[in-house]
Amino acid sequence: MKCITIGMMGTLVSNENMGCVALTYSLLRLLENIAKRNNVEFKYIIFEYRQDKECYRRLSNCLKIDEKHIQYSPVGFLNSNNPKLLIKKTFVNLNVCKFIKKCDLVIDLTQGDSFTDIYGLDRFESLTNAKKLVLFFRIPLILGPQTYGPFLEQSVKAKAKIVIDRAVKVISRDQESEKYLSEFCDKPIVVTTDLAFGLPYQKSNTSHEKIRVGINPSGLLVKSKTEKTDLQTGLQTDYDVYIRELIKSLSFDERYELHLIPHVGEDAVKQFDKIPNVIAHAAFKTPIEAKNCIASMDIFVGARMHATIAAFSAGVATIPTAYSRKFSGLFENLGYGHVIDLTVLHTDDAVKQTLEMIADYKKLKIEVESCMVNVKEKLEILENVLNQTIIECINNY
Repeated sequence: MKCITIGMMGTLVSNENMGCVALTYSLLRLLENIAKRNNVEFKYIIFEYRQDKECYRRLSNCLKIDEKHIQYSPVGFLNSNNPKLLIKKTFVNLNVCKFIKKCDLVIDLTQGDSFTDIYGLDRFESLTNAKKLVLFFRIPLILGPQTYGPFLEQSVKAKAKIVIDRAVKVISRDQESEKYLSEFCDKPIVVTTDLAFGLPYQKSNTSHEKIRVGINPSGLLVKSKTEKTDLQTGLQTDYDVYIRELIKSLSFDERYELHLIPHVGEDAVKQFDKIPNVIAHAAFKTPIEAKNCIASMDIFVGARMHATIAAFSAGVATIPTAYSRKFSGLFENLGYGHVIDLTVLHTDDAVKQTLEMIADYKKLKIEVESCMVNVKEKLEILENVLNQTIIECINNY
């Protein structure tokens, strides 16, 4: 049986961000399907900043992939804006080059939404320079389904264009990204959807008397930030007030059972868990465990993209609270327009519209189930595109 080594960049395993880890699980599951279709064996090298061996064991066990077939490589410290660190980490960066050379091809997801400078230049530089190394060694680079841009700086846009134009395949998870890239890139873009829609889960059959409302507070948006990510986007909504007002309005209504559900650590949940009549969940160990919990809700209000994807793909009435265009781009691509845009709506309006959607959740649930037919078709297209591209890479490079 032919054995192919696939590098995976912009994918995380040893991280508390269940959304980014969900992309890794979902991509591996898809690639294993492709391997079976073609009677080949895939081995994987996952590039990330650190390795938690227990997290890798969980990944292997959940997806039933031999641990020996999943190898770790550091992604390197490739921020050219920090020459001192670049020199200090020379040995690590040289080691990264060795691992890249072992790959027959590399698939890069840029953590789903990080091919942009809205999270700061350092993050863009590090993740983009890793892609440029792949191209330097003439290894086929597939840019997997993700959001592209926005690129606020012209120099950033120019660097992104080089990578996009030289990739063997560019796949977007939304039409908004395709339209944006067409303004300055010549590369054909394949539009599918987010990989995490295909993440497996188990839905509990346990019945419950009250309407379960899951709220997913984000450590990226609260005033007492629990994340180091530098978010270059402005909110019109006072996020802390928004979450507190939602909880206040719902927690004393006897129709509802209110759950605070983390998706990146549990720090954000802890900022609101002292409010009476709420059930606060601890951080999850795997994205599948997180999705199982989210799937047990009737309604889900989330500021984490992949938390809302978990809810949506489990048939839960979903209310995404958007802090960037990636939300509208993704959900409008599915024909689902029920997004609370925190960059446009003032706090009172955001609270009012969210409560109205919650009251009308049965209608949202019907729309979600209808849209999932479209999602499944897009996932099938994605698998076929990746299958064809991988086979071409194997045969031509």
